Amino acid sequence: MWSSFTYHEPSIPALLILSSWIYLLNLFGWISQHLLSAQLLGQILIGIIFGTPLAGWLEESWQDAFVAVGYVGLLLIVFEGGLSSSFANVVALLPLSMCIAVTGILTPIGLSFILIPLAGFSPLHAFAAGAALSSTSLGTSLSVLNPASLGFDLRQTKLGTALLSAAVMDDVVAFVLASILGTIGEGSGTGGSSIGKGVGRTIGVTIGLGVIVIPITRYFLRPLYARLQTSRKWRDAGWGGQPMLIGLMACGFIAMIAASGYAGTSPLYGAYVAGLACAYLSDSVEAIPSVDEVELVKTTECRENTDLGLRRFNTLPAPSTIRQRTPVSYPSSLDSTIVTPAGINPTLRSSFEHYLTPLLHYLLVPIFFGSIGYCIPFVPLWRGPVIWRGIIYALLMVLGKILCGIWLMFWPSGSGNARASGQDGGRGGSSWKGAIFLGSAMVARGEIGLLISQIAYNTPDPLLTEDEFLIVNWGIILATIGGPVGVGWIVKRFGKGIMDGGWS
Repeated sequence: MWSSFTYHEPSIPALLILSSWIYLLNLFGWISQHLLSAQLLGQILIGIIFGTPLAGWLEESWQDAFVAVGYVGLLLIVFEGGLSSSFANVVALLPLSMCIAVTGILTPIGLSFILIPLAGFSPLHAFAAGAALSSTSLGTSLSVLNPASLGFDLRQTKLGTALLSAAVMDDVVAFVLASILGTIGEGSGTGGSSIGKGVGRTIGVTIGLGVIVIPITRYFLRPLYARLQTSRKWRDAGWGGQPMLIGLMACGFIAMIAASGYAGTSPLYGAYVAGLACAYLSDSVEAIPSVDEVELVKTTECRENTDLGLRRFNTLPAPSTIRQRTPVSYPSSLDSTIVTPAGINPTLRSSFEHYLTPLLHYLLVPIFFGSIGYCIPFVPLWRGPVIWRGIIYALLMVLGKILCGIWLMFWPSGSGNARASGQDGGRGGSSWKGAIFLGSAMVARGEIGLLISQIAYNTPDPLLTEDEFLIVNWGIILATIGGPVGVGWIVKRFGKGIMDGGWS
């Protein structure tokens, strides 16, 4: 007997539900973006309505599939964040990012011990709650950094780089904490040694992957990419150009996800490192002229002087010849268009924007946030004692992440503009707007917080009771709502002024 899946035509109700699901995710995302500057809120709401919490129109198998598809979207979001970053800024701001990340981890865990007198948590259960709220949602952080949401690209600035790097570090630590909670919840006698091995393995793999990728990218991939940028053969071939660059990025993307996941750290970290490697390649060859410019420089125009019988050779094109080129537009999203001059070689960034950005923003990202929606235990949340304790806990958790921005007030920005504006030593003394922005962008917990809380609740020896689990979810939900809304208000109020103090 052949082993195969039997193809059958989907039913009309299934087709109507799936098509309306995809459309309404985009529609409500657009509405919430214009009203609240946070498109993910509308998409999470549609997930709650269509999924198990309320209507239950999505079958369980569909919800499992959408979680997997949405997670692919999250990985691509993180990869795009690394690709859009400035590699030089990431290296220069690594100490600052570490300070922000440590603050964003320890402060929520410390504040969670207030739950001991507030809601009768045990110390271990309070630690489990703090571990869930110590994370930062990478998907939400990158969503609020989207140029279409902000009106300008913050990802390559010092402020955006510090935010994104700190969020990635929080994710890696959250992965460690999830492993620790799972081991404790198993209740095995070898818990101490298992925790030590798990923590050591994750830290070693995280550092090791970064160390290994640097020489490979610098000494092998950069010369190869530079050669591609100066060769016309690869661009004009049917298999070359942007499709080939997409294939190369896909190979690096998949390889890093597999390496990080199987080795023992977060796949999101692997996606970010792969994006940073591609950003380094793009930055390292930006000064290389395009194929057409090289040919124009080498082209010789022969002009014969009839009077003197001499020939004049012009080895350089006229400036107007280079400047006057017809732009070619590549649609990327409703609010942004990439314009690439004709004759300029496609780059890794332009290839991603041209091919993957529309798919990411109109399909994968809405599905990701919609899948978060139906993972929220919506109906049980509405119990009197759970509500008020959850709200108080959420306020504490918002405060715990906003405090991350304090570092921006005292850290040297290294900008001459900052010194010129009267700040001693180039310090970001007037960067309080950026500090509030960074703290607000770190507030959302999203997918990582839900994952850790469900691990703590569903272990054989539960680390959270039902009411405790619901209180923690109140903190996660309100933080995930409040973070993007706060970022949207700050951007509307201050605009590019959030980068005051040399954080541009």
